[in-house]
Amino acid sequence: MRLLKNTWKNRELCLMALPGVLIMILFSYVPMYGLILAFKKFDFTLVFKSPWCGFDNFRYIFLVGDTFWRITRNTIGYYLIFTVTGTIGNVMLAIGINEFAKKRAGKVMQSCMILPTFISYIAVSFIVYAGLKGDTGLINRLIVSMGGKSINFYMEAGKWPLILVLVNLWKNIGYGSVLYLSVLTGIDQEMYEAADLDGANARQKMWYITLPMLIPMVVVMVLMGLGNIMHSDTGLFYQVTKNSGALYSTTQVLDSYVFNAVMTASNYSTTAATTLYQSVIGCIMMVVTNLIVRKVAPENALF
Repeated sequence: MRLLKNTWKNRELCLMALPGVLIMILFSYVPMYGLILAFKKFDFTLVFKSPWCGFDNFRYIFLVGDTFWRITRNTIGYYLIFTVTGTIGNVMLAIGINEFAKKRAGKVMQSCMILPTFISYIAVSFIVYAGLKGDTGLINRLIVSMGGKSINFYMEAGKWPLILVLVNLWKNIGYGSVLYLSVLTGIDQEMYEAADLDGANARQKMWYITLPMLIPMVVVMVLMGLGNIMHSDTGLFYQVTKNSGALYSTTQVLDSYVFNAVMTASNYSTTAATTLYQSVIGCIMMVVTNLIVRKVAPENALF
């Protein structure tokens, strides 16, 4: 009864939130019914009435060989590298723009850094290919002009971890810095003025004022991202790499594996088991990490 009264009292706010709630239910909760396929032997003629097979699909993906453990390692490894490099890059860019002497020039630079965010990965894949392809690629031309031999990048798996890190940084660093820049603009300027009176230099103010004020936002962003620790950007790992089989050892992750399996095979039960595995591990990681943060620094915990 009390819930109904509160809902009616705040009916304008509830009405404003209704479209977002409906979209969340439609795209986040309704599809969860499909997870039952992870425990069934999928049959096209029966679909959801397919016979149950228990945990056979999970046994298959875990015992199929080293493939599943390799792509799990790649997924977690890239998440950690992207999180570390992205956080450092976002914080450095935000501080640089905030400390820029000419504010208008800083805003122009920030706008230029954000632009790659709006470029689709299909377009990014062509940009990367133009730089890496055969003898006519920009990088290979540079290597040859310096007396070296051209490299077939799409056959050299060992070079792609660095390439993917650089592409990810280039595409996301501008947008990610916006959140940290909003925190910096909200810092009380009296703290900096007090530091000036105490004789602090620019480095000391950054170390003892700016960075500590950014730590809560860093913790929140890391905790929110942990739910996706087993997920990766399919566009980056599937399209940018051209889905080259020669690169699978260092570029194939769980999402690109599932996407490739759906496109080339018909074993939807196995792919459903893989996605359920991703979601469960991500949820556990987020909850456990939040509990640790709540023990160490309760004010920075997400919940």
